[in-house]
Amino acid sequence: MAKGDKYIALTAYLKKSGKDIVKMSFKEIESVLGDPLPESAYKYPAQWSNSESQSLAFGWLDAGYMSQNLSIANQSIDFVKRDSIKRDGNSQPKIIKKRVSVEKEPTLPVDEAIRCIRTYFNETIKDSHGRYLSWCHCYNAFKDNRGSRDEKIVDYLALHLAFYLASWGMYRGSSFLLQKDYKAHIPVVEIILEEKYAPLLGITAEGLMEDDKLDLLEDVSAKIRQAYANEQPSFEGVTNNATDTLVTKILLGALGCVPAYDRYYVQAVRQYGISVGGYDRRSVKDVAKYYLKYQDEFEKVRSELSAYGTEYPVMKIMDMCLWQVAFENDSEES
Repeated sequence: MAKGDKYIALTAYLKKSGKDIVKMSFKEIESVLGDPLPESAYKYPAQWSNSESQSLAFGWLDAGYMSQNLSIANQSIDFVKRDSIKRDGNSQPKIIKKRVSVEKEPTLPVDEAIRCIRTYFNETIKDSHGRYLSWCHCYNAFKDNRGSRDEKIVDYLALHLAFYLASWGMYRGSSFLLQKDYKAHIPVVEIILEEKYAPLLGITAEGLMEDDKLDLLEDVSAKIRQAYANEQPSFEGVTNNATDTLVTKILLGALGCVPAYDRYYVQAVRQYGISVGGYDRRSVKDVAKYYLKYQDEFEKVRSELSAYGTEYPVMKIMDMCLWQVAFENDSEES
């Protein structure tokens, strides 16, 4: 599991609140998460610092909040929207950066990027029934049935999508999807199969530099979020929230048009100055630019991998590369 992913329910809760200050007890936070906090959170103030070295912190940092007014004795804390914090004097808490800040030019050498792509791919072919193949099965199923709207095909694609998402961590205790069957994905499948989104299937890096294609990407992302929000809430009083991670994993699995913006991907693009990490048109352009910078090298390895039976789109190549970079870094630190 990528660092911080278990706290995405807190991120969703804070985003939905929209309040400048959200006061919460530790028990309320546990209720939102659906899991107990680590014992250290009840003992050590450092666990609640605005530091990217603390997995718990991603729960509020990714929502645009900062922690303040911690009371271990009272087991309570305030989350204050970053934009509302006064900037006079030293009143604004600082985010302690663990990773290298974004550089003007990407600093990930192409030979290292290629090595990581091949390392990731080797895991794909190591086990004929391994989870790495879930993306291949899902992507090929959507690609092969692109022109169909048959109910049985839509149902079949929803099942493929559900299993792929489960393989890559999107079904866990804090996720609204864990409370749903696979048919909850049917409205999303129907959206993805709309003819207007066909240009996004396996899109090139050059294509992702075009505003009309980025408009399509924003449009389909918004519709996916709304489709899940329209579903009956999995948790009483909490709208089903499709996070950037969920939306981009779906787009990667069904269209291959963006990398999955999970913890490892975001960590890597920030560390090596490829993009700021948030899912928006600018960050998509940034990773496309990185691909184009070393296009000859990336196209060569993409051709090699595609010879195994699945035509890898350029954004899957970037997803493999950057996920593996951060995965190895995280393993070394552990």
